[in-house]
Amino acid sequence: MENFKNNRWLTILTILLLTANIVTLVLLWKQRNIAHSPAFAEQMPAFEFIIRELKLNSSQQATYMQLVKEHREGQKSFQDNIRLAKDSFFSLLQNNTADALLKTESNKVANAIGELELYNYKHFQKLRAICNAEQQKKFDSIIKDILHRMAQPRRSQELPPPPDGFNMQPPHPPGERICRRQDKFI
Repeated sequence: MENFKNNRWLTILTILLLTANIVTLVLLWKQRNIAHSPAFAEQMPAFEFIIRELKLNSSQQATYMQLVKEHREGQKSFQDNIRLAKDSFFSLLQNNTADALLKTESNKVANAIGELELYNYKHFQKLRAICNAEQQKKFDSIIKDILHRMAQPRRSQELPPPPDGFNMQPPHPPGERICRRQDKFI
């Protein structure tokens, strides 16, 4: 009788472990499919996306990481110039200024942004130069996707919610008009 109880517990324990293993394998398989899905690829940062899509080898990856480091450091001065140009432009709101001055200041902002875009373009030229012929073809086919990824706002940079008591809703439903006498929606 004692032997039967031991065998019974061993059978239950074996079935439990087998079930746990099957569940683990199914979850791993599903996770693998999620990692290869287009939705997951959209959330991947541009840096990782470029390495994965172009299949950069370790030497290319090291060169690319150096390019990215230099690019980020160089971008700071361009971004500072853009910020200063925008500050100058929007400071004109305090005065009644002539349209000619507004145009001049807005052109300064546009030129500063244009300089940053040229700097970015040269960065991607350098990236393309470290690729072999096959990778360059792939690069040419995915460059727009890379740029779209880089333009997407990161979740941490989203705007915070409005302060308490700040109503973002219109005072009445859109498309409705208010009857002035009865303050009711029509």
